[in-house]
Amino acid sequence: MPSLYGLLDTARSALLTHQMALNITGHNIANVSTEGYTRQRLQLGARPGSQQRPTGIGAGVEALALERLRVESYDRAYRRELSGLGQSQRREELLAAVEAVVGEPGDPGIGAALDAFFGAWADLGNEPAEESYRRAVLEAGDALAGRFNQLHGQLRDQRADINLEVERVAREVNELAARLAALGGQIQSAELNGQVAADLRDARDLVVDELARRVDISAAEDGTGVHRLWVGGRALVDGTHAAVVQTATRGDGDGSVLLDLRWADTGQAVDAGGGDLGGMLDVRDRVLPARLEELDALAGELARQVNLRHRGGSDLLGRAGRDFFDTTRPGAAGLALSRWVLDAPDRLAASADGGVGNGEQATAIASLAESTLAVLGGRTLAEAWGRLVTQVGAEAERCAAEREAQQSFVAELDARREAVGGVNLDEELAIMMEQEQAYAAAARVVGTADNLLQEILDLV
Repeated sequence: MPSLYGLLDTARSALLTHQMALNITGHNIANVSTEGYTRQRLQLGARPGSQQRPTGIGAGVEALALERLRVESYDRAYRRELSGLGQSQRREELLAAVEAVVGEPGDPGIGAALDAFFGAWADLGNEPAEESYRRAVLEAGDALAGRFNQLHGQLRDQRADINLEVERVAREVNELAARLAALGGQIQSAELNGQVAADLRDARDLVVDELARRVDISAAEDGTGVHRLWVGGRALVDGTHAAVVQTATRGDGDGSVLLDLRWADTGQAVDAGGGDLGGMLDVRDRVLPARLEELDALAGELARQVNLRHRGGSDLLGRAGRDFFDTTRPGAAGLALSRWVLDAPDRLAASADGGVGNGEQATAIASLAESTLAVLGGRTLAEAWGRLVTQVGAEAERCAAEREAQQSFVAELDARREAVGGVNLDEELAIMMEQEQAYAAAARVVGTADNLLQEILDLV
């Protein structure tokens, strides 16, 4: 039949188990503000009786396992959307910088410079012999060329700045991968005896989240407890081993030197997918080259059309006109006044018939402002420039909308994760009161058993 010693053993198991549960609840409360912390629960189970308890009465309670309240499918979805958010946020930031450079805040813009340039030619057409108007044309042309040069240089500089960002991401990916591998070793060592290294696993999950912000990742743990993380179909972290990524240079055909991310052991390109890196590479390799190409086309057609009409006129001395713009270096970067007209206002070919008082050729050049050009898709020079500005602004707006939508997805998924694994103080305090009452009740059982044993001893 059951003994008083068995009752004491039952009470003892309750005291130890509920004390352990109270420690875990206290640990949860202490980490209510700790980033990445997942609340923990002690799984309890009835402790079966032994052969010395033939009546089938149990032997109290025991701790079965320490549980992290986390849902793996929520983590996968969260990291997938987090990677998308990192990409859209970085694209938005970089496109805002492009928009700030290309946009038309006032007089310094190319649109205003085009208006001033063709306006100067129109004035010269009215007063072809007036030197002040001729100098005004040269000044406006030089200013316009300078705007094209400056904008081209600014866009090229932005590509170069993104290269520095690629280097930074490569360092961060390697650092985070090394931390993951180190944490993998610590977790394996801590769990050799079957325990759960909950806090170390929290630290590992937080690092995985950080990696998801930078590149598109997938992560899983196999049946043996080995944690693996893949980037672009290749394992970046395999248990306690971390692969290394590095930057490699390549030319872009226009003199630019670009940095790409490659696997250090094979030299193959890293498929970043999304994240910060994906957003940076999209702007560097797609958006900026397209805008530079459009800018070069605009500058090239401007130079070609002005030169064509300028060669059709004659200057103050009756000489045939030569190129107004230097086309030795094609595109926006090389646009400049030709040496023939530089500091030589008398060489401007404003006349259509050779007469000093004739300004018809200058007027013809001024009319380019309203001429639609096939090379520019049937648009005028100003319309082509406006289209470039509009495209930059429209893409920035689309990216901002994508970022807002992505933020909503991430916030919703984070709320789901928090509902499961976040620490709720009200809930923890309620659980703590329940555990405290269970502990106190077990202590009373110990006291009761002790009193009964004392009464038996007094009878002997």
